[in-house]
Amino acid sequence: MKKILFITAFLPSNSAAAEKNTKIMLEDLSSDNIVDLVYFRYSSDEYYKSPNKNVKVLEFFKISLISKLFNVATHPFLYPIFSVRFNWLNLFKLKRHVRTGKYDIIICDHSQTFLYAKYLNPTIPKILLSHDVIAQRIQRTSSIAIQKFCIHSERYCLSQPKSYVFSFSQKDCDLIKNIYGIKAFLCLDYIDPKIISAHPNFIGDYFVFIGKWSRADNLDGVIWFIEKVCPLLKKNIDIKIIGKNFPYKSLSPLNSVSIEYLGFVDDPYPIIANSKALLAPLFTGAGIKVKVIEALACGTPVIGTDIAFEGIPNDFSNGMILANDAKTFANKLVSFNMGLDERIKMKKRFIKNYKSITIPEFLKNKV
Repeated sequence: MKKILFITAFLPSNSAAAEKNTKIMLEDLSSDNIVDLVYFRYSSDEYYKSPNKNVKVLEFFKISLISKLFNVATHPFLYPIFSVRFNWLNLFKLKRHVRTGKYDIIICDHSQTFLYAKYLNPTIPKILLSHDVIAQRIQRTSSIAIQKFCIHSERYCLSQPKSYVFSFSQKDCDLIKNIYGIKAFLCLDYIDPKIISAHPNFIGDYFVFIGKWSRADNLDGVIWFIEKVCPLLKKNIDIKIIGKNFPYKSLSPLNSVSIEYLGFVDDPYPIIANSKALLAPLFTGAGIKVKVIEALACGTPVIGTDIAFEGIPNDFSNGMILANDAKTFANKLVSFNMGLDERIKMKKRFIKNYKSITIPEFLKNKV
């Protein structure tokens, strides 16, 4: 049994894919280890509830727009995403905990926390969990100068003694190796037990969007769909949008398309499992798209762009329906059909084969 200091940039919860993966990882870690948790929360967030006595909330740090602007100003030589959570007072508190905590390892979850690892006891091994390669995300939206600035910053944060870098797709592991010369270990996202039990029982007459709608990557895709794809549809289409705080409930697509806004759903997987398909028109962002992983694990095909399917093995391509432009997207929407038996087979095969080493396994064998 090891003692772990776990620092994560967000509240571990079911509110979004990455946060849920962190929540499940903490539960997994705590089965054989002692975990001291430090997380960041907005004033509107709930508080983390420990799943058992082995997870102790050591600190939570409040974040706001003002605090983020202040934090970024402390490290002007770094691209902001790497310093937005960094605060010298927080570091002082963390150093105090490290001095007295006798930790075997420190885990930093999300790129926003990696900077803390640079200042904490260098003799303690670190695990850096890179949910996506920030340089690739920035490459899709920014100038060459900004891209170089981001690469410099990410290299600085990833290059640490006695550290192990993990990422959540083989594609991102390869990117980290190719761009920074740093070996990254593959650690696939956890599959929620609710997903495993969500079997497609029928094929409903509707499609689904799901996402964290504060992320422009997700929201822009829905707006593009309504503005570009909906006018091309000649038959009636029903859409369900899952996720809290969708900001544009007044959007009015053509009469042939009806949209139902469901908000946050504690267990959305039966809705996804029984839908015709998950829609994922993504044009920016990076990293593996957990919504796509979860849909395939439900036995649900996904209609999406190249970016939506990044990092997912081609072994599961029968459920990944590629559509990079509005006309193709509209055609696939009305013409694609996967039978119930095929969906059940896809679900079983995906869950059986989508596996990798977990962080608890790595701790047992390597650290």
